[in-house]
Amino acid sequence: MNASLVRRPALVAPEAGLSASASVPAPHVYARGWRGAVVLCDLAALATAFAAAVALVWRFAGVRPSIGACLVAALLLVVVFAAHELHEKTYALLRRDEFYYALGITVLSAAVIVPGFFITDMSLPSRVAVGLGVLFSGATIGTTRYLLRAFAREERIFATPDVRVVTAPSGNVESWLDEVCRYATPTHVVISEPANGSCVNELARAAARRGIVVAIAGASYAPALSVRGMALGDATVLEVDVPRVCAPWARRTKRGFDILVASIALVFASPVLALAAIAICLEGRGPIVYSQPRVGLNGKQFRIYKLRSMRVDAEARSGPVWAVSGDARVTRVGRILRRTSIDELPQLINVLRGEMSIVGPRPERPLFVETFAERLPQYRERLVVAPGLTACSHLYMSRSVETDAVEQRLSYDLFYLRNWSPAMDVALMIKTAAEVVFHRAA
Repeated sequence: MNASLVRRPALVAPEAGLSASASVPAPHVYARGWRGAVVLCDLAALATAFAAAVALVWRFAGVRPSIGACLVAALLLVVVFAAHELHEKTYALLRRDEFYYALGITVLSAAVIVPGFFITDMSLPSRVAVGLGVLFSGATIGTTRYLLRAFAREERIFATPDVRVVTAPSGNVESWLDEVCRYATPTHVVISEPANGSCVNELARAAARRGIVVAIAGASYAPALSVRGMALGDATVLEVDVPRVCAPWARRTKRGFDILVASIALVFASPVLALAAIAICLEGRGPIVYSQPRVGLNGKQFRIYKLRSMRVDAEARSGPVWAVSGDARVTRVGRILRRTSIDELPQLINVLRGEMSIVGPRPERPLFVETFAERLPQYRERLVVAPGLTACSHLYMSRSVETDAVEQRLSYDLFYLRNWSPAMDVALMIKTAAEVVFHRAA
């Protein structure tokens, strides 16, 4: 099969025997010839960031910071980027997202690197220079990567998937993968429907550890793993995914991150919540906070908390309906609360209670989940992780969209689940703050 036929996963036509399926965005993989250029750009960005930090501290403190400490910090950042494979691929779907992901990884790195320098026997100017250099690195790396994508053609920078069609393994999976990767490691491996279905889970996980996506030719096989339809040249396959966010270490990391961020955010949000509550009371009668049933982790229902932004009788006649742009049910105060997402702040309580996460697919009402799951079998995949206060789909689409756009929203949620990392959570939090400031998240 010609690898050039494959660009991005496409929707499978209903006549192919599959239910409707969301076309999930994929991370951009750098072409091999461009990976060196990406590394050089990152090194130049790091040099610029730390040189600026040293010059700034030297000018205002009158003492030259330790150049050696700055070099060590820059080297640690290179190691962190390499560990996240960010010299091989990028999760930034849009050019401007390069800033958010670069800032996300450097902020996460700063939380580890900077305290380490503060416990060493080092002068205060040197510690400040290291801290500033790490933070400046996010801006400079984001800028260089944005410029690289802006001035070089993306079809040259990013590689076309290397698809290999092989027979299904009949013995040891690791030995079979060694044989497949003998000369070069493909990005996708398409196998015929295996006679032994129990080997699929083991094969998918073993291949995922090597960065390979396994696809099964034929539409009749549906293993218990996450499965999505994908058009691959002239063949229809089922692509098997192993969401990284489902791993035990990922769940523990994500929960600890949620508790830390929600606790700090709740303290700083308290004055804002108090002012919002007063504004709601002054506008008219009705509850300040209201709750609704939503579907959470593994399909378990919980009650979500929000500041009231609509009339008390908003659904008295219509019943449960999705909010739409310019919804007449929204109050004047509510319009401000929704535009700034202040109405969502009470959900920090849901996060502390373990019912929600800071980042994750947005929770939906039970009626909508049942309706959407009938149209899109993949829709229930969103329930493998706790719903989020902010979401990838929430940031790439308007908060108030028509139900017809649920497929597109689902595609962003699945992208998040399949490519999750702590750095991605931090990047999406930074992007959320930017969207709120510029009123694009309403």
